[in-house]
Amino acid sequence: MSSTATTLSSVTPHVTNQPAVTGTALSRHPALVLLLATGTVCAMDNMVLSGLLTPIKADLHLSDAAFGSVSSASTLAGILGAPLFAVLAARFSRRSVLVGSIVLWSLASAGSALSTGLATLVLWRTLTSFGMAAYQGIVPGWLADLYNRKQRNFVFSLFMLRNKLGSALAFGVGGWIAAHSNWHQAFFLTGLPGLVLGFLLLFVPEPVPGQSDGHVSTVENRVSWEQQFSVFRIVPYTTHLIALSLFFSGTITAQMWLPAFLHRVHGLDNLHATGFAFSALMLTLPAGPVGGWLTGRYLAGRTGGIAASLAVSALLASVLFTIGFTASSLRVCEVFSLLAIASFGATAGSLTTLLVETVPPALRTISGSFGAMVAGGASGLFAPWLLGLISDHAGLAQAILIGPAFYAASSIFWIWLAVHAKNDSKKD
Repeated sequence: MSSTATTLSSVTPHVTNQPAVTGTALSRHPALVLLLATGTVCAMDNMVLSGLLTPIKADLHLSDAAFGSVSSASTLAGILGAPLFAVLAARFSRRSVLVGSIVLWSLASAGSALSTGLATLVLWRTLTSFGMAAYQGIVPGWLADLYNRKQRNFVFSLFMLRNKLGSALAFGVGGWIAAHSNWHQAFFLTGLPGLVLGFLLLFVPEPVPGQSDGHVSTVENRVSWEQQFSVFRIVPYTTHLIALSLFFSGTITAQMWLPAFLHRVHGLDNLHATGFAFSALMLTLPAGPVGGWLTGRYLAGRTGGIAASLAVSALLASVLFTIGFTASSLRVCEVFSLLAIASFGATAGSLTTLLVETVPPALRTISGSFGAMVAGGASGLFAPWLLGLISDHAGLAQAILIGPAFYAASSIFWIWLAVHAKNDSKKD
């Protein structure tokens, strides 16, 4: 795209073109496995509150709006943490900042077991989300520096898979511990594994920015703030951020509140409701790698192909969730919810692919950080609060329908991005 290329060249630091040095599979793949394992624990610690909504609500006597405020406050902490960790990563190293953040969020997630009311719950979950902001911003650029463009979409499909696997563990493990012990133990036991993974990451070598593309910066870690903020002048990047915000708003409402919806609307107890969410996420795990491989093979080289596939996936998820949430039959609700989860899961890797490929290699860490800040921030601040407000006044059966609406809205921006890419290609 000509306009994009002009913008990128104006903000790219001085680089030297060198042969692509991606490392051997022996050095790259263990790093990938460890980073994905860490991301899985990150997602589990982030989503474990969703699997504990019902017992915490009963024990602490909290309203749905109160739970929405917990999510909103946590997201605000993530918004503040994302650019801060990006600055620290530029000044020191991505690895040291990432390890420090893992220790922080793991201890904070385990500390959520000490919550005695809304204020302490907000405190612990806020610290948890603050620490997690580093992972969201640092790891996409790290992986992009390990794998070239042909391999990248499949790698990012695995990267996004950690969200689904971590969420499944949050619902399954967290719900099971809460049912057989209590929600305090669930927080404590799910928060500790991250400490082990953080220690192991100390022995993983950090790649040089741009090495997988054959562009190694000669001024590594010296990107100015003006250059970092220039990512917002890149039209495809900012358009994708808006779509991400709407997409994650759909995910955080439709998926996060699914167990509570099954409990209140269809009468399932919390153990069986979280058990279904766990099963649905586990059954649809293959959709991510398969979709990522197909997208990388057949669409990555087509102008606007990735954006178009995201639009189709989001629209399909919107329709399927709407059918599931409005069905009177529990079985119909479960089947269509499962299909919706599989639908958006099939193109989840492309969300990160567009995030890092619409900016220069030297700006990948900041693009990921701003991605976590803007996309996650808008969804986490506004969507849970809106759902909780509607639920308290009209019931969860009505409120949860904003999830499919957010999915449909995100597709509009990806359609525009695909058309924009096509039009720009014709000008070249």
